Amino acid sequence: MASPNKKLKTSPDSETPSDHQKIPNEIWMSILSYLQPYTLCSMSETSHRFHQLSRDPILWTNLTIDWQSIKNHTTSVEGIINRSTKIKSMTVRNRTFEQVNSPQIVMIVKKAKSTLTSLTFSPEIALGNNAIAKLGTMTNLTSLELAGDWLKTAGVKEISNLVKLEKLKMPGAEQVTPNDLKDLFSQLTNLKLVDISDCKKGASDMVVTALAQNNPQLEYLALDECELVTGKSLKVVAEKCPNLNHLSLDSDEQVNDHVMLKIASSCPRLTHVRLAFSIITDATLKQLATNCPNLSSVDVFGCDNITERGVEELMDRASKLKYLSISIDVGQAFTEKIYKQHPE
Repeated sequence: MASPNKKLKTSPDSETPSDHQKIPNEIWMSILSYLQPYTLCSMSETSHRFHQLSRDPILWTNLTIDWQSIKNHTTSVEGIINRSTKIKSMTVRNRTFEQVNSPQIVMIVKKAKSTLTSLTFSPEIALGNNAIAKLGTMTNLTSLELAGDWLKTAGVKEISNLVKLEKLKMPGAEQVTPNDLKDLFSQLTNLKLVDISDCKKGASDMVVTALAQNNPQLEYLALDECELVTGKSLKVVAEKCPNLNHLSLDSDEQVNDHVMLKIASSCPRLTHVRLAFSIITDATLKQLATNCPNLSSVDVFGCDNITERGVEELMDRASKLKYLSISIDVGQAFTEKIYKQHPE
């Protein structure tokens, strides 16, 4: 029988650190950087080491918050943002699609305004106009994306204070006027990406002309369902914005060959073109394939004036084409050719 005072031998494994303790902090930081905020918070509660690592500001540069968390755990969300002293990007979602409290959301977001440069509200969050207007003080923003459902003149005026903006997406702003948008694009002069789709009453030739003249570095332009936009202003885009690589003009029946031939010849960097339900013909397809060597995506669904021959010529010339949407009837031989060229 062993003496009660004699120490028992311990297993060698019990005297060595656990596996996670052998991993250097640098590797753990890389692993932790892939976790969502609330998972990271849970991880921080498992040990003193993880608690210390999880507080490093570098882990809190990109933040995604859901409306349910803001509503039910406001203090915790505020604590997360307060510790995120280097936050650069924030996305606010609404996974339950319920009505939100716009002032409460903006109050939370503005706590990060000193460092925040990119702000996205997912489409299911329709902020009120007064709440949007309060974003006008977040002058470090270079990217802003929000649904424009309730946006009005006062909100647009405040957005014009965000002079560092390079990316602006606010589709669905049907309550803004052409003068609202003209003034906006006269103030914002660093834009590279703009989406004002479905701004049916506000997006006009005057607006698009002001946008192109003041933002020659424009690369991405979406004007879907903007029925007041005609070839007059699109020609200005062609003349002033040679770096354009993405153009979306879905359901604009005023888009014709005359306009698109000008754009295709002036904007050789085009990679994505959406012209669904326009009145273009094969001539546009030929010009795009000839002058835009990096063309990868073309949507001409509902364009009744194009033919199988025109589409075939597009596919033969556009060597980088990966996506094509058409609605015309094609023969079996053409279908087999498509599958042969693009088996995927």
